Formats: sequence, C-alpha cells, structure tokens
Amino acid sequence: MPENYRNFARLQRHPLARLPRFPDLLTTANLGCGVASILLASQGQLTIACGLVFAAALFDVFDGLAARALGGGTPLGAQLDSLADMVSFGVAPAFALFMTALEPTSQGWHWTIYPPLSAVSAPPELLTWPVFASAIVLAVASCWRLAKFNLDTRQTSGFLGLPTPANGLFWVSMTLVSLNVTVHPGPGHDLLIEAARSLMGSPLVLMGLAIALAALMLSELPLPSLKFKHKGWKGNEVIFLLIGIGAVLVLLYGILAVPLILIIYLLSPLWGKLFPKTT
Repeated sequence: MPENYRNFARLQRHPLARLPRFPDLLTTANLGCGVASILLASQGQLTIACGLVFAAALFDVFDGLAARALGGGTPLGAQLDSLADMVSFGVAPAFALFMTALEPTSQGWHWTIYPPLSAVSAPPELLTWPVFASAIVLAVASCWRLAKFNLDTRQTSGFLGLPTPANGLFWVSMTLVSLNVTVHPGPGHDLLIEAARSLMGSPLVLMGLAIALAALMLSELPLPSLKFKHKGWKGNEVIFLLIGIGAVLVLLYGILAVPLILIIYLLSPLWGKLFPKTT
C-alpha cells in the first residue's frame, strides 16, 4: 500500500476525521455548480448554466489553494476533485454545447447556432450527428484525461496534456459567444466574434475541433500548472506572464478572452525555453 494511503488510513481513525475538510467542501461546491449547470441547461437556461461552469472553476482553484495551505491534499480529496471535474468540466460543457446547438422539434432536432448558408440547406442528419459526436467526445476524453492524471506521478508540478478544466472553459465560452452574450469591444473584437461563430456554426468543423482538443487532453504535451514554486520571479516567469496576459485579455474582450488565453496557454512551452531553469 502506498505511503500516502497508509497515512490517510491512520488519519481516518482520528475523531476529527469524520468532519469534512474545508478543501473538500470547496470541491463539493465545484460539483454542485456542475450539477446545477446541467439541470439549468436542460431547462434552456444556457447563459446561467455556462456561468456556473466558471463558478465551478473558481471553486476548483480555491480547493487546491486551501489543500496546500493546510499541508497538502488527501487521497479522498484527489478522487473527489477528479469526480467533480468530470461533471463540471466534462459533462456540463458537453451538455450546454449540445443544448445550444440543437433543439427538439416535432420534425426532430433543429440546428440553432448561427448557421452559415452552406448549412441551412443541409439535410438534418448532417447537422445533428456531428453535434452528438462532439458532445460525446468532449465528455469521454475528459474522463480519460482525469483517469490518466490520477495515476500519473509525473504531473505533480505541471501537466502532460490539456487540463480538463481548461478544455471545459473553452467550450462554455464559445457557447456563450454563440448565444450572443455581450463581449467587451476590444481591438478587432468583431473579427474575433465572427471567427468564433463561424467555428461553432459548422457542425463538421465543430466536431473536428472537439476531436483536436480531445487529442490534446490525452497527449503528452508539457504544460505549466499555475502553482507558484515560491514568491519570486525566477522559476515562475511563465505563470506570471500567463496571468498578466490573461488579465489584460479579459479586460479587453470579456468572455471572448477565454479561447485566446487557451491558445496562449498551449504555446506556453515555447516561452519556457526563453527563461533559464532554476534549481
């Protein structure tokens, strides 16, 4: 039995162990947001449903901070965190995407996302099955990604593959853009909105994007974790740059910043080569 599981078993015998730990309560709030998102999306409250995924992301950040502040996580907390992430960033974004793109009618499913002219005259099955496939790929790849992460001891200070929360936030932000949620009028925002809606407005392109991001989640691409090694600049350069650039993009574009931040994040391994590693 691994040492951390032995320690956990010993701690469980303590009387206070029956009380939930504060980080686990935050993780539970993450899970609650994910479940509420699915329920609201099923009722057509898609904007609120997507907003709850962002709320889940905040709880996901704070539960990690709280666990480290209290001396580290537990095996129970690690499993609970992955299960919550599966619901909040795997199932909830997939369901929101599906409910945004399609709506049931007496003639079957009807395509609703800003359809380009080429899609308007397409047969219904050409519009519907790629959306079904995209939602399934999103959820299944998230599950595999989290299962791999739980077993991979190499991902303690960074990630191998696109993290599930980042992928989930990308999809809900694109969904919000499709729902015409107001974005900040930053430079070139009209072109960015048009590009985002064009991606979401073609079922086959949508499926291709889902497959590409699923492949990135299951890849060995090294990506930084937003965990500071210490309080200084050296060794944390990429994290400071990501946070700084991300904050500027959010101020400029609002919700439209999320896809841009994802692109910058995926390119961050190239930045790391600009800074010498510290020992």
